[in-house]
Amino acid sequence: MDPKDKMAINNIVFDFGGVLLDLDVNRTYEALRQVMGFEGNGHHIYEQHRDIFDSFEMGHTIVENFLWKLQNKSKRVPPVDKLIAAWNAMLLGWNPAKLELLGELKRQYKTFLLSNTNELHIEWVRRDLKNKHQITDFDTRFFEKTYYSHLIGMRKPNVDIFEFIIADANIDPAETLFIDDNVHNIETAADLGFQTRLHETNANLDFLIG
Repeated sequence: MDPKDKMAINNIVFDFGGVLLDLDVNRTYEALRQVMGFEGNGHHIYEQHRDIFDSFEMGHTIVENFLWKLQNKSKRVPPVDKLIAAWNAMLLGWNPAKLELLGELKRQYKTFLLSNTNELHIEWVRRDLKNKHQITDFDTRFFEKTYYSHLIGMRKPNVDIFEFIIADANIDPAETLFIDDNVHNIETAADLGFQTRLHETNANLDFLIG
């Protein structure tokens, strides 16, 4: 990051999947095709089941009901464990260098996490961090505060979730860098005055070093 930018930026808000945690959404769509008999490409599957997915991400549907709804949409009824595995298939894990960088950045900036996610994915992430990286305090070790869509009932790219974090974290968007790999999320943040960086999915974060 350019030294001039460092002077202007006091806060960094990170997206989760695709920015910090490596992921491949198409792996989940392919897994759902196999275990549930879904047809079409990933975009088609998402649009056909968007209400179910979005409701789960906003915490409006508990895990058991989410799985039941998917089973009811299935041409074949898969066991719950196979359905959960398919849903989590997109999660690829951590690049250790990103975890190390997060620790360094927290000493220089106020860092926050703003994620569209859900209970099943967060359970997987916490398990993976504990088993592979011996980290059990992810939220507090690396961030001032974390904002998970399923816990606050809002999701990107809606304006309300950005307005919520501005007020709750008491941050000035003009002094805050927002990093996300979704252009729609970036556009909302930019409209609200954030400095923004459209990130290439799963790319390194070397631009923050320097």
